[in-house]
Amino acid sequence: MIPPMTDTTRRALFALLLLFAGFSACDIKKKDATQDNPSVPEQALEKFSVTETKQGKPHWTLTAESAQIMEAEKKAYLQAPVVKFFKEGEQVSTLTAQKGRINTENYDIWGDGNCVLETNEGERLVTKNLHYVSETQKIVTDEKVVLTRQKEIVTGVGMEATPDLENITIRKQRVEVRE
Repeated sequence: MIPPMTDTTRRALFALLLLFAGFSACDIKKKDATQDNPSVPEQALEKFSVTETKQGKPHWTLTAESAQIMEAEKKAYLQAPVVKFFKEGEQVSTLTAQKGRINTENYDIWGDGNCVLETNEGERLVTKNLHYVSETQKIVTDEKVVLTRQKEIVTGVGMEATPDLENITIRKQRVEVRE
């Protein structure tokens, strides 16, 4: 026969039950976090900024509202990135996107979601995703693009261009001439 529980025994059992439940909940959250997000950022930065220079002159500057630095992946994941491209020290274009990432080893930059590249000459390129390849200093995409110039609108699928849009190749293109 089991003796009746005292209030002290009930409180002790209740405390143990809460402690066990707390450990179980922590273990479940830990498992979920590692399964859904295998990499955890080593650093989180607000007002992220980085500049690449050549011979003391800026080649491009990248700013973002925030960055999640993943040192193991050698990447930084960005919110609202803005890339300003320069030629001989003078700004020639600006790229904006909803989010993006930068490879912290080779400085390749990706823009994801509503990417817009605007030149100082008034040209505007719009697409879903862009990739700036640092080694070739070209911007590329396999997505649909729309390039608006003063007297024409060029649409196509796939593109490679210099950041100032002086040299551009648009695949599967269609041109609409405006007057």
